[in-house]
Amino acid sequence: MQPDEPQLRDGLEVVAAQAGPLRLDAAPVVRRVRRRRRRRALVGATAGTAIAVLAVTAIVGSLGGAPRPERAVGGDASVDPSMAVTSPVASPVPDSPVFMCGRRLELPDAASTRSALTMTVGSARYRSDEVGPMLSVTFTASAATHVTSSPPGLFQVLYLRDGLIVGGGPMLNGPGDTQPQGIDAVGYGFELGPGHPAQLDLGARDRLCPSLTWRQIWSEPEAYEVVVLQGPVQGGSGQLSVGIPALSGPLLRGRARLSR
Repeated sequence: MQPDEPQLRDGLEVVAAQAGPLRLDAAPVVRRVRRRRRRRALVGATAGTAIAVLAVTAIVGSLGGAPRPERAVGGDASVDPSMAVTSPVASPVPDSPVFMCGRRLELPDAASTRSALTMTVGSARYRSDEVGPMLSVTFTASAATHVTSSPPGLFQVLYLRDGLIVGGGPMLNGPGDTQPQGIDAVGYGFELGPGHPAQLDLGARDRLCPSLTWRQIWSEPEAYEVVVLQGPVQGGSGQLSVGIPALSGPLLRGRARLSR
């Protein structure tokens, strides 16, 4: 049986009277609202940052890659320090000519005199069946001159038979080796003048190409010659510089036959 409306209304009035006035604590609600707003702001900022990073990445990608730091050597901001040149020889070129065993030595621009500087090779005489000759060169000039060159021990020497390279050094490649070589041109100097030549001892150059021995050479020394190469020669007015020789360019050349 359901209560009638008068009874229900009287019951609600009694319950309301017992409950007292309505109180609402708003602090928890405010705290929850503030936390929700902070979370929304943080998410929004993170998303904005990600969008900015993606935008920059897209721009950099369209320009061909990530930004690169500047590189500097000797005041040049376009040069990588790891690429600094410490040798007077330029970067190797695959088809560069080299002093190679078995190659014919052709030097159309070589001469014994350049810029009033003359170089001749002393005698290349027999010492023993196992080693090469002790070599020297003599420089003369028609006027007082200071000559700058590499040390005599680094002068380029080649042994030839019928015009083909069969030994020498310090720059000498084995058969088929086309990799360019170089030497450090440590400063060396000497003085010349009329009647005052300079004789430089080059020491021994005993390296020979494969399948050849000094015993074979000394069995017929007249078939072999030694060639000393220097240059190009630059400068003037009492100051000359003799560079590291290559197969191209005008060179200073001295030569002599081997003998016993």
